[in-house]
Amino acid sequence: MNVPGPGRFVAALLALLAAVPAAGNVDIATDFLRLELATTGGLPVRWTTCAEPCTGGGREQRILGSGAGTMTWTAADPALAAALAAIEYDASIEETPTAHVVVLTARTRLAGQRLVQRYTVARTNHVVRAEWQVPAGVRLAFGSGAAFVPAPLPGFGAAFTDVEVVRVGADGQQAVAAGEAREPAGSWLGPRQRFWAVLARGEAPAVVDIDLPDQPVVTWMPAGGHLDIEIYAGPVEHGALRAVAPELDGLLFAGLWAPLRALCFGLFFLLEALLAVVPDAGLAIILLSFAVKVILWPLTRIADRWQAEVNRIQSRIQPRIAAIRREHRGETAHDLTLQVYREAGVHPLFTLKSLAGFAIQVPMFIAAFDMLADNFALAGRGFLWITDLAAPDRFAPLPFALPFFGSDFNLMPALMTLLTVASALVQREDSLSPQLQGRQRRQLYAMAVAFFLLFYTFPAGMVLYWTANNGWHLLKIVLRQARPRG
Repeated sequence: MNVPGPGRFVAALLALLAAVPAAGNVDIATDFLRLELATTGGLPVRWTTCAEPCTGGGREQRILGSGAGTMTWTAADPALAAALAAIEYDASIEETPTAHVVVLTARTRLAGQRLVQRYTVARTNHVVRAEWQVPAGVRLAFGSGAAFVPAPLPGFGAAFTDVEVVRVGADGQQAVAAGEAREPAGSWLGPRQRFWAVLARGEAPAVVDIDLPDQPVVTWMPAGGHLDIEIYAGPVEHGALRAVAPELDGLLFAGLWAPLRALCFGLFFLLEALLAVVPDAGLAIILLSFAVKVILWPLTRIADRWQAEVNRIQSRIQPRIAAIRREHRGETAHDLTLQVYREAGVHPLFTLKSLAGFAIQVPMFIAAFDMLADNFALAGRGFLWITDLAAPDRFAPLPFALPFFGSDFNLMPALMTLLTVASALVQREDSLSPQLQGRQRRQLYAMAVAFFLLFYTFPAGMVLYWTANNGWHLLKIVLRQARPRG
């Protein structure tokens, strides 16, 4: 007689226990997801996604549940939707090396069908595959809920609190308008905010209806009473997205021109490398700013030389041009001005050479702006008095709320502005006349005010980067002017 070994006995016992009908809802927990499936109605009722292991108290986002989103059956016939929501299911659970598989089988028939709902919850990423059976005419509605909407920010910071419905495919991310649309197979669709996304991908084309209030609602319309979709509920973070599907990294730095997006990724990987060596995120941002200065040094040196050349020529011809404008008008003034340029041996557009430094800085500024704004690694990370580099620094509360500025005093934008003003006061250009030097200083003051207003309610990580940039620039001016002349 063959006696089964202990391994086979345990496996048989587990299989028997998995087949026993569940007494209540089914709870599934992985490193990245906590999911509760209702045995009444057959839908998820609580869903939390975690950036790090859920047991470690890391960053998490509620998708469904109290104060969060909802997933419900809807139908033109309210009685049919109510009957579907009231069906009792028996649950069986199968454990595989890669997933938890939950099968919910209806205890009673509805419209002649004994419905079966199947969920495959991945162990190693943020994906749940759901296979739903429903009667004809039933739809599945997912509302993102209030917990998915980031805390509001005043001023220009409000741009970082949007929730939108997007489609992500091989051609990147596209915003989706309200209304009914036919989704192609293989594209991901759903709501996203700055740091989290809930996107679904069907194996077959599907019809969806999108409502875009403050908390978007996406309604899926099953074809032939069957809906089979994969759902990514997780962080908008490079590693997590690539672990599921390469095209999902289209969520990152979306909407930028391809070269700028490539520059964003270059800065992203550079910051990742710095964070691997320097665990303090704020210090890593400061070092990133310095590294960018070093990388751009050959180009900025050329741009500075061109700027000095333009300054010298402007200082030489500006008094003559100013006199012509005072004494002449119309075509005569134009002809005399051109004559001044000819005598100086330059084209009237020669000052465009001075924009070289600006042209170098702008793409890098845009890339750093986007990379730091949407960098999940900075969320919840502190530096000095800053508790969260992904939010304004909130140095101290104000006794009252100010329009546009909000109810907190943010110190970092003030430091950034003071460094710009200090640079303007310290800088002395021998190539500039006193009049042009004064004009340049006034332009720097105006730029300092404009950047203060723009950055005041921006995330602290972005402001820290630009503050460090201003600090390096001030240091460069001081060192250059300390050198002996000769």
